[in-house]
Amino acid sequence: MLRTNPRQISFYSVLYHNIPENHILKLINSAISLNFVNNALKDSFV
Repeated sequence: MLRTNPRQISFYSVLYHNIPENHILKLINSAISLNFVNNALKDSFV
């Protein structure tokens, strides 16, 4: 049976939304940006 809803929610998205907002890892994620790591390593991956 085909789905008529084109938007699918990933398993990780469902898990993320079930973690409380005051969880230590969510607090760290909101306080620190690690985008520089992606930029520094972008040439290492094809």
